[in-house]
Amino acid sequence: MGRAKPVYPQLDDVLRKRIIDKVSETVRECYVFEEDARRMADALLAQKQDGVFDPLESIPELAAALSRALQEVKADLHLSIGAWLPPEDGADQAAEDSYQEWLAGMPRRNFEFRKLEVLLGNIGYLDLRAFCPASIAGETAVAAMQFLAHTDALIFDLRDNGGGDNLVQYLQSYLFSEPTHMVSQRYRPGDRLEQTWTYAYVPGPRFSDVPVYVLMSRSSFSAAEDFAYTLQKQGRVTVVGEQTRGGAHPIEFYRFPELCLEIMIPNACSEDPFTGGNWEDDGVIPDVTATADDALLVAHELALTTLLKSLVDDEAKKQVEWALDRVRCHREGLALEPSQLALYAGTYGSSIEVTHSEQSLHIAWDGRRNHTMTPMGEHRFEFDHGNQRARFVLEKDQVKELVYSTYEGHERTLPRRPEA
Repeated sequence: MGRAKPVYPQLDDVLRKRIIDKVSETVRECYVFEEDARRMADALLAQKQDGVFDPLESIPELAAALSRALQEVKADLHLSIGAWLPPEDGADQAAEDSYQEWLAGMPRRNFEFRKLEVLLGNIGYLDLRAFCPASIAGETAVAAMQFLAHTDALIFDLRDNGGGDNLVQYLQSYLFSEPTHMVSQRYRPGDRLEQTWTYAYVPGPRFSDVPVYVLMSRSSFSAAEDFAYTLQKQGRVTVVGEQTRGGAHPIEFYRFPELCLEIMIPNACSEDPFTGGNWEDDGVIPDVTATADDALLVAHELALTTLLKSLVDDEAKKQVEWALDRVRCHREGLALEPSQLALYAGTYGSSIEVTHSEQSLHIAWDGRRNHTMTPMGEHRFEFDHGNQRARFVLEKDQVKELVYSTYEGHERTLPRRPEA
């Protein structure tokens, strides 16, 4: 059974006034920028005086309206008002229970480490959907980085990462050879300044000398932006994708059980150690602009192009060139008409069968599994995730032979057998 719909107290004139006054007071005292805090608080009180909130009949409606009113004065995606029902044993326990419930679900979500892969060309790839606390996700992070230990470049995919906790600095630590000052937070009140550095020690390999790419989209937010922005300012990564929305201010939750109210307020300002700025208003500006859907292929191509300039081993160069050819073909998105596929169907050598269906071409070797073939160019196809290829050689508009090749550099020419 689902959870029961929350039942809030009746919103009368007295409760409405108390909620508006409390929000105004809390924002004025706690919001990170004092002048913006004053303007927001004054705006709420002015609208209260004008009766703007009088028609609202419930606490959730009022909370939503107060959030909108604040955003009209100062657009801050980390600032919001919410209706909130504490349990009978008190507000502090409610907050703790909610947080513990979130943490308890993380192991089944693999702490949001969604995908690890070594892409063609020996490029490491990590798809991470959130930054959990390092205290619970650290072991998984270590395992992930160990998996990628022998790759020549890294791609962090944060296109669907909405933020999180201090796993940001934990993962960043793998990209430096020594502790590095990444960002500072200036808190209000008291103008207290805290510095955030990478860790002096993390288990496993370091990637301090390999090229690193970070994929971003309009869905990347908060801690994901922190990860990309601070590394970008250090000159350590290339950011690829879309400009983000901008959420740079650390937050604090203020809960008022007697008002059934929860306020999320940014109470500190992030400051880059080089510029003093942050990503709050403009978001993270990509070094290479691409749509969210294209960002991975673009970053993969950039990584391979960079590696090709530095490799001296001939075998490694050939594999990177192979991978680069594949990525560029995929970016072009070549497709063939179904009628063209029938041209290639047949038996090659003693045991390769090429068949076609209405929309695709397939290849099987000596009774093994069937692979779907993807077109790469004129009479060229790939299969097995790009690790194997087939090039058909034509003579007088008929297929004469199939040239089979692999990512490892093997090649065989197989004549087409006459049809029975």
